[in-house]
Amino acid sequence: MKIIQLALALALALAAPLPSMAQERVVPLADLLDLDATVTSEVVPDLAVVTLAVVREGPEVPALTKDVNEALAKAFAEAKAVPGVIAANGGYSTSPRFDSRGATTTRTGWQVRGAIVLKAKDFDALGTLVGRLSQSLQITGSGFEISPDLRNRESTSLIERGVRAFQDKAAAASRAFGYTGYSIRQVNVGSAGQSGGGRVMAMMNVDGAMAAKSAAPMPVEAGQVTLSLTVNGSVQMRK
Repeated sequence: MKIIQLALALALALAAPLPSMAQERVVPLADLLDLDATVTSEVVPDLAVVTLAVVREGPEVPALTKDVNEALAKAFAEAKAVPGVIAANGGYSTSPRFDSRGATTTRTGWQVRGAIVLKAKDFDALGTLVGRLSQSLQITGSGFEISPDLRNRESTSLIERGVRAFQDKAAAASRAFGYTGYSIRQVNVGSAGQSGGGRVMAMMNVDGAMAAKSAAPMPVEAGQVTLSLTVNGSVQMRK
């Protein structure tokens, strides 16, 4: 029995991994540097967005729905006739209307609402179209967006600038600490987003009185938004 136990102990000892001299050297924490670099870009949104809605109220849903559908169909037809304008459904809803008198609540009718969303890079053409449509539809929202093409171009530029800024900052910090250079250990490149949070959308100035007048073009003018991108990571400073 003792011979068997000795043999098992020897086998386990031989199977245990031996310390390897080739194991990765532990990097001294004093030589590590964590840093980040943020770059920004001022961008003028190139896509105007306007939402218009038609609302009808009455006692019968079918009649209201027919009226709303006809108004939306006419708006879509007019929008499609303008080159460069993209039209999409902006939502559709049917809800009851109630009248509360004392302890009694009575349904008095129905409300049907439909909306159309218009987008275009040609601000003047969109403003003229909205001026015509606003004679029969209500302007319920307006703003500006950065188109995918413009965002991709700005993102590429921000990435290139962000990486250079990270490299310059790492080199300057390494020299300041008395090192001659550095090597990157880990790095993260963020996505372009609007500084300060929120959506990349700036509200347009809409004159409600003007929009209600006969076919008056809606004034459309985009302001600037700030896109930012951050590159962060750690580097190994070298003597």
